[in-house]
Amino acid sequence: MNHCLIPELNHTSNLAFRRHHRIVLLQRLLPVLADMLSAEQLVDVSSELEMLYWPALGRAQSPCFFEVPAFLGSVTPDQPMEPAVVFERLMALPCPPLPLGVAPVACNLERLGKQLDLSAVEQLHLLCAYLNYGGGAWPYLQLPERSQHALLAAWWATDLAAVNATLNGRLGTLRLLELPSWQDSDGTQSLCCTLAALLPMSADVVRIVSQHHATDAALLNALQHLP
Repeated sequence: MNHCLIPELNHTSNLAFRRHHRIVLLQRLLPVLADMLSAEQLVDVSSELEMLYWPALGRAQSPCFFEVPAFLGSVTPDQPMEPAVVFERLMALPCPPLPLGVAPVACNLERLGKQLDLSAVEQLHLLCAYLNYGGGAWPYLQLPERSQHALLAAWWATDLAAVNATLNGRLGTLRLLELPSWQDSDGTQSLCCTLAALLPMSADVVRIVSQHHATDAALLNALQHLP
């Protein structure tokens, strides 16, 4: 399911909420990436960030860094910016304002935090997953599982125990998040995982938390009857 099939996702206040928190959390993530990744990894991540945030970086259109097959027309690949330039410009972006009223998603995430007694890290996990629906917020970034967990701990300003608890805890059991894709159906672990794999919210959950619900019970009831 894509964004156009979830109209509530792009409701004016939900859209403003997403834009605000994407920049807030991106600017918390960038120093972590700069500190933890190798020069080669930073080049790859920087190119991804250019494709995700090209309007904010002053490009007229989404860049293409790859050779285009001749039958699709002659297109000269774009030249990637230096990672330091990309990071500097993204860190300097002004934070978009929050909506004037309370966005439905803000209300629903707060309700879930209270009703389910979620920890601060679990709430951040949900928020980052919601913001990344459709792959529009964070770089793909494939790393060994231990390195991914360390990255999340630094990004979320917490410890590894809290990260492990949320990645292997009730958010998946309650179906608020999906089974991480680094974990096979039989539960065995693969050697690497991606950042997106750790932030997997289904289209159905995105739709429900983007909608207005009159009461806490109505929200919880909708989540209990997921397809």
